[in-house]
This record gives sequence, structure tokens and C-alpha cells, in this order.
Amino acid sequence: MIPSSLLVRSPNWLGDAVLSLPAVASLKAWLGPRPLAVATPRKLSALWHLCPFVDRVIEIDQPKSVWQTARRLREGGYATALLLPNSPRAALEARLAGIPTVWGRAGWPRSALLNRPRLRGDPGERFPKQAATYLALAEEIGASGSLAIPELRTPSTWSQSPEPVIAFCPGAEFGSAKRWPAESYVALARRLIETTGYPVRLYGAAGDREVCHQIASAVPATESLAGQTTLEEFLASLARSRLVVCNDSGAMHVAALLGVPAVALFGSTDPLRTGPLGTSTRILSHPVPCGPCLRRTCPKDLACLRRIDPEAVFSACREQLGLSTALSS
Repeated sequence: MIPSSLLVRSPNWLGDAVLSLPAVASLKAWLGPRPLAVATPRKLSALWHLCPFVDRVIEIDQPKSVWQTARRLREGGYATALLLPNSPRAALEARLAGIPTVWGRAGWPRSALLNRPRLRGDPGERFPKQAATYLALAEEIGASGSLAIPELRTPSTWSQSPEPVIAFCPGAEFGSAKRWPAESYVALARRLIETTGYPVRLYGAAGDREVCHQIASAVPATESLAGQTTLEEFLASLARSRLVVCNDSGAMHVAALLGVPAVALFGSTDPLRTGPLGTSTRILSHPVPCGPCLRRTCPKDLACLRRIDPEAVFSACREQLGLSTALSS
């Protein structure tokens, strides 16, 4: 039975939120004119405001008490909630909000708070697995869809010709085991600037200021904007870039969502699980016996990332830029 209204609780990480968009778009197609709202951390609201398939975006300030969030969710009077995060807190907040039916993936101890705790969210062998997990949840409750990138409501200024800028996003909030070394980014920046003439601009969160400054200070014609952009400004900047070079991070997923050519470096994580949507991203990794370990920090020598040669990344970058023939002649 199709619910009269649906509240979707967004994932809390930018990359996961991007990967959930196909599932949420399929839910709206299933609901038709019935309202669909997304409750999201305030830091991600700019992403959800780009989605024409979302009728209302509810910003949640965190950290706040469970009761404060519940009161915020109660305002819409939603009949059903689908929880994409697996946390017990998300289930408790939905229950305290008085939402009659709460769906989500089973897990202890939150299954006791769900009306349908046996939602499997099993994507089978579909790729990327994280995006397929969200879509499997949507399909299990009645929707149908695909992992195609949904159409967005982007400002007209974003569709203008890309800037002759290469964006570097050397951070990864998950941990250092996902970060290609700064010296490798420095070597790559020098090669790209020397060969293409394009400047390099560095982006990241406040916690990425140090690594971005380290790279920018070592290479002329680079600029660091780490910690200086809102999410909306970051989205617009990547949309206008010629190329994005990044780790397995939210930046990678944003570039893929916007169809911007990207080169992504994978270390401790598995591209078969957290790989990007679409086909605009080139993934590079170096297989090691201990990987993918999924650790936040490496207890060894970070060989999975240190052995990704900047020259190999440079070759992938020029192919993504469509310059391989011109640069080799």
C-alpha cells in the first residue's frame, strides 16, 4: 500500500547522500503526487534542494537532543518514515515524532523501534553496492527504479562553459587511510600545470586546510579554498571545473553526480562497495594483500595509496581531459 506521505531520513555523509539519490527519486515516482520530504543534517541541505523529486527539505541541526529533532520531524505529520541511516537514534527520533509507520534496515537494538525491521536492503551483485543497498530498500517497500543519476534542478549558471581549472580534493573525512599522499598530489599538480596550463584549485572542509595549504604552497598557480566554501559553493565550483582529482570521498560522488570528469584514488576502501554513480569517473588503485581493509588509519606503510604512481594518475587525467592525443604528439 502506498503511504499518504513519506519522510526519508538522509544519510549523514555527503557521499552516502549522493548515492541515495536514485533510491529517493524512485520513491517519489512511486508516491506520485503524495508528499515526500527529506530530513537531513543542515550541512547537506544544499544537495537535497537540487532535487526536484523532493517536496520538502527538513534541516536538522546536530548535535541536538533526540526530543528536539523529534519535535522538528513531528511538524509535517508524516504517515511513514524510511530511515536510510542504520543508527538506533534515527529510529528513536522517528518514533518520538509520532510517525505511525517506520521502515528501515533491521539491526539490533533498533529493530524493536521499526514496524518492518526485516527490510533486507540486499542489493545482490549490483554496482555500486552502497547505492544499490538504498535502492533495494526502496524497492522492497514497493518502489521500482534504477541506479541512473536522477535529473537535478541546478542553477543556469552551473551549465556555463567549464572554467579552465582543475579541482583537487585531497581530503577524506573517513580517515587518512583514504588519502593519497600530499607529495603525490604535489607531483601531479606540477605535471598538470606544466602540460595543460590550467591552474589547480584545492577544495576541502576545514579539517583539510593543512593538507591543501601544504600542496598549494609547494606549487605555483594553485589556490586553496579549503574551509572557505559552503556546500552550495563547492557544488557550483566542481560543476564548472574541467577535471576533479580526489580520493574516495564526498567530492568524488559530487563530481560523478554532476557528470564532471574525475580521477579518484582508492586506498583502504573498495570501489565495488563505495564506487561512484555514472561513468564519468576513472578509478585508480593498487592491489595489496591486506586490502581493502576498510580501516580509517593504516597500521603499516599505506602501500595501497603510496604505490599509485603520479605519472599513472597524470595519464588518466589527460585522458579524462581529452588531451591524450594532443599531449603525446
